[in-house]
Amino acid sequence: MADETRVEDSTSSDSTSSDGVTSASAKPAMLRRIVRGLVRVYYPRIDVAGAEHIPSDGPVLLCANHANSLIDPVLIGWTSKRPVRFLAKAPLFKTPVLGPLMNALGMIPAFRGSDDSRQVRRNMQSLDAGSQALLQGDAMGIFPEGKSHDAMALEMVRSGASRIAIQAAEQGADGLVVVPIGLNYQHKEQFRSSVWIVVGEPIPISEWLDRHGGESRPAMRALTSELDSRLREVVIHLDELEWEPWVGELESLLQHNAVVAARQQTPLQRRKRIADAINHFLARDRHVVEGMAERITAFRRAVGVAGLRVNSPVLSTSGFQLFCRLAKDAFWLIVLCLPALAGSLYHCLPFVLTRAVSRKIRTPGRTTVSMYRLAVGLPVYVAWYAASTWVLLEYLPAALVWSWECLMPFCGLLALEYWRRARGMGRAIWFQVVLWFRRRELKVLRGMHAEISDQLVALGARYDADLAAESGSRESG
Repeated sequence: MADETRVEDSTSSDSTSSDGVTSASAKPAMLRRIVRGLVRVYYPRIDVAGAEHIPSDGPVLLCANHANSLIDPVLIGWTSKRPVRFLAKAPLFKTPVLGPLMNALGMIPAFRGSDDSRQVRRNMQSLDAGSQALLQGDAMGIFPEGKSHDAMALEMVRSGASRIAIQAAEQGADGLVVVPIGLNYQHKEQFRSSVWIVVGEPIPISEWLDRHGGESRPAMRALTSELDSRLREVVIHLDELEWEPWVGELESLLQHNAVVAARQQTPLQRRKRIADAINHFLARDRHVVEGMAERITAFRRAVGVAGLRVNSPVLSTSGFQLFCRLAKDAFWLIVLCLPALAGSLYHCLPFVLTRAVSRKIRTPGRTTVSMYRLAVGLPVYVAWYAASTWVLLEYLPAALVWSWECLMPFCGLLALEYWRRARGMGRAIWFQVVLWFRRRELKVLRGMHAEISDQLVALGARYDADLAAESGSRESG
């Protein structure tokens, strides 16, 4: 994560260090590295596709969906590998801790009518400041939806991003491009979860203006619509949000499918494919999706009576393979129980305190959970380790204490994953073993599972064929 820092001339009035980097530029650069490093601890797996679309220098407006409060700007900065200035809602700049931090990182306050109707006129000043930043060759970030949310959908794209880009291009921001970015979280509130960042094709604004005869208003309207379309291509989006629960259901059903596994997709890539296919068939052949939903509902009820879930391994595997899978789960539960228990007991107080404080201060929904857990948890855990080390050194040998303190972070991380997976696993293993001996009932459920799985694979093949036909017709047209 190489952040650029300005190297000043020795005659500059700013105080400089021995390597020529100004303290004014070094501090934000160091702050960015620290914040990005902390976010990488919370989300250890971040997959990026299309990062080459972001220019390493020159003016660029990065436009992304907004799912995770102040974590989103950090991930965009990490992806771009350069300093990025952001428009952020003005009330945040008045908070005791975040305000100075956001000012230090060069963020620009945006005055929204939903925050304070008396300040909405000042939003034009914010947009002008964004355009000026682009004229200076900076990277600007903006969330065109205007707010963060939990929905598995892109909300209405507003015109602010297009206004900034067109205004900057008209004033002489040479080479300005607008780049759509999709931020897709597996479980954004969950520690050690994964993120998939998709960077779309850039839009050259000078060419866009020329395409619309140099007229700013039609160019702006068209750019807003184009940005909406391109963001939908890079985010996990559902046209009809009532189908959101079915995405998770389909993920579970396809979890052990050999055809799906052969695609070698990550879980988030698979989730996007499922959401896109749902949108496709809802628009093309709605009764196909609704009929499949009815069959899955009936199957879910049947496996529920047997004490199973739709993704229980006993429904999709058999024989020695099933035995190995169940034995592995049981072994995992038994062998790792003691270190997970030690990690849980040792971290119980800071864990509970962090959750309690975060719950009190975060906004409703899941958009600020990870941010406040990081902001609260870091000082709490540092203080806990410092205090516990000091106390233990009073009574135990130093070598033993330091060994214990080095081991506990790993046990704590194990405990989080262990209890998350162990919840209900023992009961699930028991019911799978019981059903293994009820051959007739198991055969019926396996038949239902195989039939639904085959139907889903067939729908996937039909979806691919439809996409190929649409692409062919566009090329021939």
